[in-house]
Amino acid sequence: MKRILFFLVIMLFGLAACGQSDNKGSGDENSKPQPLEVDLQVPEHADSGEAVSMTAKVTQGGENVGDADEVEFEIWQEGAKDDSEMIEAEYQEDGVYGIEKKFDADGTFIVQSHVTARQMHIMPKKSIVIGDAKDEDAEEGHSHGDDETAGEDDSNHHHQEDLAVELHAPDSLTVHEESEVTVSINQEDEPLTGANVTLEIYHDPEEDPQWVNLTEGDNGMYAGKVTFAHSGEHDITIHVKKEELHTHEETTLGVEE
Repeated sequence: MKRILFFLVIMLFGLAACGQSDNKGSGDENSKPQPLEVDLQVPEHADSGEAVSMTAKVTQGGENVGDADEVEFEIWQEGAKDDSEMIEAEYQEDGVYGIEKKFDADGTFIVQSHVTARQMHIMPKKSIVIGDAKDEDAEEGHSHGDDETAGEDDSNHHHQEDLAVELHAPDSLTVHEESEVTVSINQEDEPLTGANVTLEIYHDPEEDPQWVNLTEGDNGMYAGKVTFAHSGEHDITIHVKKEELHTHEETTLGVEE
């Protein structure tokens, strides 16, 4: 009888060890989610008053994403981003979200899709020429050419209506070294608390961005640690979300060898 009990105990320990090993392996596979990809489809030209269909196909690892948290199209006439219009997209099928838009005036317009899904955010943009306007340089992918940027010293100031966003970084950022950055956010001169703040960092617009989720501290301060893999100038987009508030501000940071 003692021998039988001994073998039963050994078998139980073996099963427990196998279960722990399986769980650990499963966790490792899911620790690095694949990035989102957005295929933004915008016609190159349309007539004023014409209903224009525009779509964004969202995928992750080659699979269609039909459960995006939010897909919106931001549209503005070239040179007038402060007067942009935000339109919520409807899900169609096979990971495709779309809108229809009528343009009332001739000119070149910028169309930027804002896709939030699976704790990631991506925002490619393209241009469309309406009517007889000349086709200026089109903005595609992750270009930030139409947006105002600033990047000097250790802080960068941005304002959108009653919202003020300020990015703080060390005076010197060095490649491959971990650095702490902070973002302070105030709304109507009061600290904005309870927001979801994320940094989207590009060194090369043709490559996938680095995403950094910031942790909330006191008095509207949000902090996180960043390790830059490349030297040179980096485009930084600060995403701020809280309930109905959803905005982003852009700036740059320089990284030394």
